[in-house]
Amino acid sequence: MKYLIISLIAFIIFITVALSKTPESNNKVAENYLTEIDKTAATSTVDSIEKIFLKLFADFKTGANEKVIRATYADNFYFNDTFKVLKSIDDLIPYMVETAKMVKSTTVEILDIANSGTDYYIRWVMVMEFKVKRKDIYSRSIGMTQLRFNQEGKIIFHQDFWDSTEGFYQHLPYVGYWIRKIRSKL
Repeated sequence: MKYLIISLIAFIIFITVALSKTPESNNKVAENYLTEIDKTAATSTVDSIEKIFLKLFADFKTGANEKVIRATYADNFYFNDTFKVLKSIDDLIPYMVETAKMVKSTTVEILDIANSGTDYYIRWVMVMEFKVKRKDIYSRSIGMTQLRFNQEGKIIFHQDFWDSTEGFYQHLPYVGYWIRKIRSKL
């Protein structure tokens, strides 16, 4: 009964937030991205993009530790993984460490890397295993990350493009049911 009440409250909050989004608030996400990309310096050339990215994300459960995160990201940056927007290493470290603790495993496989002068784009497949209400969940999703690096080869801009509904939210009890139902009607 306790889980049903908690799930019902979470669902009401989810629907309230979803319905309260106006076109203006949705535009703020795009506006924030465009503002940040304009004020972030053009990337320095980096030779080992794959190595830098995979050190942290190939096996996120073990890679997401303070030492690796500090070696990967500058002290100040723009980071958006579709769940959170962060701008400092002191905020990113606890976020990543806690996220890694909550999942059984998270692995990322790089499919392709492209460079467009100022930006690097990494196309990837993420496999995440986690437990929700004593049920093991296996999620496989695709996405792309846009990166910029500073002179020291550390990330100063990180924007993920992926469907977090497909990769995460649809697997949640009750909320996931409604997400799948709505998507089937579109």
